[in-house]
Amino acid sequence: MRLFEKDRAFYRMLATIAAPIALQNLITVMVAMMDTLMIGQLGEVQLSATSIANQLWFMMNVLGFGIAGGANVLIAQYWGKQEIPIIRRVEALTLKVGLAAALCFSVVALVFPRQFMSIFTLDQEVISYGCQYLRIIGYSYPIYTLVSISIIMLRSVGTVNISVAVYLVSLVVNTSLNYILIFGKLGAPRLGVQGGAIATCCARVAEALVLLYYLVFREKKIRFHWRDLLSNNAMLYRKYVTLSLPIIGNELIWSTGNAMVSVVIGRMGTSFTAANSIYTVLNQLVTVVIFGVGNAALTIVGNTIGAGHYDLAKERSKRLLWISIWLGLAACAITLVASPLMISMYNLTAETIQIAHSISRVGALLTIFQSLAVIDMVGVLRAGGDGNFVLLVETVFLWLEALPLGFLAGLKWGWSAPMVFFLLRSDEIFKTLVSTWRICGFKWLRDITVRD
Repeated sequence: MRLFEKDRAFYRMLATIAAPIALQNLITVMVAMMDTLMIGQLGEVQLSATSIANQLWFMMNVLGFGIAGGANVLIAQYWGKQEIPIIRRVEALTLKVGLAAALCFSVVALVFPRQFMSIFTLDQEVISYGCQYLRIIGYSYPIYTLVSISIIMLRSVGTVNISVAVYLVSLVVNTSLNYILIFGKLGAPRLGVQGGAIATCCARVAEALVLLYYLVFREKKIRFHWRDLLSNNAMLYRKYVTLSLPIIGNELIWSTGNAMVSVVIGRMGTSFTAANSIYTVLNQLVTVVIFGVGNAALTIVGNTIGAGHYDLAKERSKRLLWISIWLGLAACAITLVASPLMISMYNLTAETIQIAHSISRVGALLTIFQSLAVIDMVGVLRAGGDGNFVLLVETVFLWLEALPLGFLAGLKWGWSAPMVFFLLRSDEIFKTLVSTWRICGFKWLRDITVRD
């Protein structure tokens, strides 16, 4: 436990970076919670429809995180060397790739919404509401992706407070317009799920305007300019691709796997789908600090490696391992205490309430392992350029263990919802064991900014 008695600079950095990110995550979750609360008042069908429709946004969001992930590793280590021009080129390349990916998701939402919804459910009413939602929300995908990627990259140089302002504006705009447009208040028409989609689109525009103002008038570290989008650097492209492909592949595999989890849950009935959507918001709420520390871990360990302090990077990775354990235990306890209150806030049938309680108890246990996976894999291992290992672990345990067992238990064997839920999320346990072993071996630690 002597690990916690020194390196005060580490803890100051961790708090400085993690706290604003955690607050931003909390605000983002509050936006999602207000969406589910308000749409949930319309009925379980509408709640299930928007939950399934948002699987497309979730896949796009995770892919965007992967696209920014390779950039983050490079930016964090180049920031340790103070090589600002190269950081601008990394940002330019990342924004172009992110925009191209977001446009593809917009095409799916706007042109093929029924085909997408039909993957997850056979309920025609759910599909109909989901199509209404997607045909509006799809327009916001490129805006959201550019904003989120920009914010993620800013974190790598320790700029985190702007995310709080961006998403606080989003919360106010989204919640206010949700109330007005979903329920037809203040003379507006009652638009239901379509109103929720319009409110979200307006919130995305507001986010972009706040971020644009900051980048143009207030950002002093990088000073990115639109002319940087025209830059070219073959060496940098090779490094970016080498780092990003495993991370993008990892996020694609993980997001597609989670989509398949939703397929299993969606085909087990509307009650399970609605209960899972509620638990998802609860889980996001109790893990905001975990994801904040995970992002801070990538920045701190990456900066430390980039500055050439390898022994210090090893010490800090061990501290983060202990921190992930304690945060996981805290999140587990909070989930058990908060789940009854969260469930009581929704208009649900008795069956859905029972399922929501049971999967929340299972999810509380799994949150301990989720904490270790996020901080150790997404934070520490990626900071050292170990994306290939993370990709392998994600692929093996999600696609070869959790999904096959969950599919068989839910759609073939007819097991109960909590058992199916446990199997679908059991990959977190195995990922934790393997990643902990990997971190303690230190084979992941390398400086990827060293020129070829």
